Amino acid sequence: MAKLLWTQKQDIGPEPRASHAMVFDASRKVVLLFGGLAAGNRTLSDTWSWDGEDWTQLQDMGPSSRFAHAMAYDSVRQRTVLFGGASGNDTFGDTWEWDGDSWTQTQDIGPSARGQHAMAFDVARNRVVLFGGESNGTSQSDTWVWDGSDWSQVEDTGPSARRGHAMTYDTVRARTVLFGGVGDVGGQNAPTLGDTWEWDGTNWKHIQDIGPAAATGAALVFRSATSALFGGISALANAPGSKLFGLTWEWNGHLWTARQDMGVGARFDHAMAFDSTRGRVVLFGGRSDPIADSGLKGDTWEHADVAVQQPPPGGGGPIPVASIDATPNPVHIGETLVVTIRLALVGPPVPNLVILGGDFSFGGPGTPTTVTVPAAQDTFVFSMPILPANVGVPLPVSASMTATSGGVTKSVTITTLQ
Repeated sequence: MAKLLWTQKQDIGPEPRASHAMVFDASRKVVLLFGGLAAGNRTLSDTWSWDGEDWTQLQDMGPSSRFAHAMAYDSVRQRTVLFGGASGNDTFGDTWEWDGDSWTQTQDIGPSARGQHAMAFDVARNRVVLFGGESNGTSQSDTWVWDGSDWSQVEDTGPSARRGHAMTYDTVRARTVLFGGVGDVGGQNAPTLGDTWEWDGTNWKHIQDIGPAAATGAALVFRSATSALFGGISALANAPGSKLFGLTWEWNGHLWTARQDMGVGARFDHAMAFDSTRGRVVLFGGRSDPIADSGLKGDTWEHADVAVQQPPPGGGGPIPVASIDATPNPVHIGETLVVTIRLALVGPPVPNLVILGGDFSFGGPGTPTTVTVPAAQDTFVFSMPILPANVGVPLPVSASMTATSGGVTKSVTITTLQ
């Protein structure tokens, strides 16, 4: 079993906690953490950022104190979206967004109030996806999407009702990946699940039952090429004989592979995020004891992305493109459009060429051009001023932009307004 080395980082920052939420804010290049459950069953409402060296406490005003909420980073609108959670006997159904400076409540209409749900941002469809959770004491099996203005329920079939599952978005395969959780039958003896599902924007598909042991309270993030799952517990926290897990598993879209972890101890209800700028998985907090406050963790750990450490030997040909994003979108005349092209993994120490095409001339197909992603990087960013002379058709107008590399093409639709 291949080993994976975790490195412990700063231990000055957020107090020990569990059931908090974290995302990576790509536009500001920091990991964002909110809330959680601290010693003495205190719910928290603090917001923190991690830049790879230090934790910084940010805004104190925003969502009320809570735990078991979920967050996702909307890379198109450059907002962190938070939904739901619980505090004491209260469960929340509110939606909040963080713009880098402050929290704003945006919506009260949508999924029922709930906790222990999971969310991920679907880059290909520009939607936050929410699945499951516990509402009114019952686990849910509903799927919702958030477009930045409204919630819409999109599917009733798919994974069975559950809570405490883990989700992430695979940018290479354009799929939301879901693992595990606790089912809705049997109360405190409800079964823990070990199934893997994927959402393609329209349907859920049951992919795999072979891999990590059935678990709840695990954390799942997508790195540059594979999804990484860490930790979890084999049964509900107060069930006798619960087993804690301390392995990292990797999901490549077909198979789960176990890695022997060195560093982080077994735990559950922790949070992870992938810092794509530095190529690091960041883990904070969690529990190593289902009941005692002494089991609450306040440690920060990182491990390097495998793809960063092991680029294709000899170059290995063009690296597949993972995504292309444009912000702001829609864009107004006079604004500057920022386009980000991300590869599926960090390339070797030679540049990677990407073909840029589409009808981005706003009047018909543009002339394909080649852009260069710098050596040993996975991201190329460029700016395009939107001037009246660049747009030769009546507004509003939508145009597509494509990025092709390694046999993969990704696209984004850009709307231009007056």
